Order: sequence, then C-alpha cells, then structure tokens
Amino acid sequence: MGADVAEEEQFGPYLVYERLGVGGMATVHRALERGIEGFERMVALKRLLPHLAEDASFIKSFVREAKLASLLNHVNIVQIFELGRVGTEYFISMEYIDGRDVRRVLRHARRVTGPPAIHVTVGLLLQLCDALDYAHAKCDDEGHPLRLVHRDISPSNLLVTSAGHLKVIDFGIAKAQSSQLRTQTGRVKGKLAYMAPEAISGSKDLDARSDLWAVGVIAHELLTARPLFASRNEYQTLLKVQRGDLLAPSTFNQACPPELDTIVLKALSRDPDQRYS
Repeated sequence: MGADVAEEEQFGPYLVYERLGVGGMATVHRALERGIEGFERMVALKRLLPHLAEDASFIKSFVREAKLASLLNHVNIVQIFELGRVGTEYFISMEYIDGRDVRRVLRHARRVTGPPAIHVTVGLLLQLCDALDYAHAKCDDEGHPLRLVHRDISPSNLLVTSAGHLKVIDFGIAKAQSSQLRTQTGRVKGKLAYMAPEAISGSKDLDARSDLWAVGVIAHELLTARPLFASRNEYQTLLKVQRGDLLAPSTFNQACPPELDTIVLKALSRDPDQRYS
C-alpha cells in the first residue's frame, strides 16, 4: 500500500503513523493500538473527514452500515475492530493488511508484465467470490438475511498480500458514502468503470448482482491487462458501460480458456437476471 510519511500522532488509544490513503470520505493511516498490560496491535485507522461529522444523516447511515459490516467474519474480508469517536472525529479501526491493492497490480500488468498467469487470476477471483458469497448470504442472529451489498467492488478496495491472499475492504461503508458522493463533483472518478448499469441509472434496489458485475469487470481486466470501460473522461466511460460492447477476454489473451470467457461474459450481462445469482 502506498504511504505518505508523517509525524506520529496520538489519537485516543492509537499512535498514528503514516497515511496509507485518502478518499472523498476519509483518510486511512497505519496505527498502533495500545491497551493494558502491554497489549499492542497494528491496525488500519480510517478517520472521517471533518466536514462529514457535521452531516447528521451521513453519520447515521455510516454508523448503521459500519455496525452491519462488523458482523462479517471471513478470511477474505478485512475485519472491523471498532467504530468510535475521539472528540468530534469519527473513526473505524480495522485489520491492517501489509500488501498492495489490485489497482496497483493492474497498473503493473499494463505497463510491465502483461496479464497475470491464469491460475493466479483465478485464485484471486475465487477468493473474491467466496468473500462476496459469504457476505451476501449473511443473516442476523434470528436468521433474517442482512442483504448486504458492497456497492463499490473496485480494484482500490481489494488488497493482496505478498502470499497471494485477497482481502475485501470497506464492506458496508460504500452505501453510506454513495449518497454523499452524488453531491460532490468528481468524487466518483474511477468508480463508474466498475458500476453496474442499474447502479449508474440510479436504482435504489441494488442487490448482490451489482457486485457480481464489478467482479466481471475486474476479471476481464486481470485476464487482459486492459481497461474494460475506463476512458479518458467519465462521459466516455459511461457510454461504454451503457453500450455494453464486450469482447471475450481470450480476444486479447489466448491463454484464457473458453470456460472463463463464458463465466466473465455472463457476469457482465446488462440484465441482472442473466447474471449469476
């Protein structure tokens, strides 16, 4: 993960180190959590940007979704440890992953190596699908489906360790973020290329199939080392998604077997009913 060097800062029980990333909603830092009797744990600390603390409706949605996400306990989903507040600043403490995001993997593939080996790509996709299947099927203590949808499955929200283990981050948080992003010009840059057509059209009834569309886009890009929909501007990206003109991954990578072509193209069906469910 990329890092910006910064002076250490004490934030509640956390000693905050370098910044790992920043977005329209929060900054993320590597931090050391300290407890009694010498307890220490390295975490990733997501701190909401100050102006969001003044948005009561956003905070309500953020807290609700973070509570739901904290119920997830899966080897391929970054675990949330704590949702809290120091002064007026809200934060989430979560599992720290020493690795890089799939966005960097794709960038390196496009510029240097070409597509990863098929078995590497399949291994990452299987881990991603396993995480999503678990989350989509998650029920509460009374057996009622939580109906969790990530809403922002994209390369920047997928981390890969040096051992090849994939971790999904920000599960549940994207829903709280989505309404905020719609009012901030440019905040969705880079996200449209992974949003399902029904999400772009503004449907409020998104379900697991919109996440599967994003998996299809990422699968295509890993198999080809080429952007599928991303263009020089958001308008062109939007047109590409709406047209849905697709070529099978094997068009660009002869090592891709027909079975994978079929799976990827089915995940990218414009009609959600034609995707996997």
